Amino acid sequence: MSFLITNATSVGAWMHAPSTDYTFAYILNNLPDAQKEALATAFQDALAMSSKIKEAVKQTSGQQVVNGVYVEDQEAMTKAMNSIEGMGMTGANQKQQSGNGTPTEMINAFFQSILGGLGGDVTPMNQYLTSQMASQQTTSKGISSNNFGTVMGLVSLMPVLDIPVTTFIYAYIAGESKTWFEHVHCHDEKRQSYNYTYTAVRYNYVKAC
Repeated sequence: MSFLITNATSVGAWMHAPSTDYTFAYILNNLPDAQKEALATAFQDALAMSSKIKEAVKQTSGQQVVNGVYVEDQEAMTKAMNSIEGMGMTGANQKQQSGNGTPTEMINAFFQSILGGLGGDVTPMNQYLTSQMASQQTTSKGISSNNFGTVMGLVSLMPVLDIPVTTFIYAYIAGESKTWFEHVHCHDEKRQSYNYTYTAVRYNYVKAC
């Protein structure tokens, strides 16, 4: 499977999927080559999980995932994810995003809140993130559901041990937040106030030997 590398700064670079099958890793330039190779391998494995996750959703709920748009609530998504070998839920929490900015800045803030732990600023990926989110938004409008969600794969190094760790996050909005999102023009440069909540459900993945 293909992926893209987006140079952030002289400190490191983002690896990410070229589509709405979101998968991310941040590679520090000063990492030893062996660790870079281990991250790259784990990243490729995480990319391949996209089709398995979609199939698990179809098998457990009958829902077809289109353009990376998931419409499950936490319970239904967890049932699907837990049916995958090596996958297990580790936690969930609600988060709130509020402020004043352009849609691009809103999207930046959303992804930064989720990906910030990987160590890099998401700003260099703005064009990619805005484009893919706009595409998902269009798809969501054609689906009758109270929920709109997306799955993100995050690959990082475990502190001290320096071995790759793969986490999947199902982030979704529901009700009024979903209705609000569907009326945002992602490529509009006008500043506006925003205030919405989303749920982030985390799953740890360990590839079977």
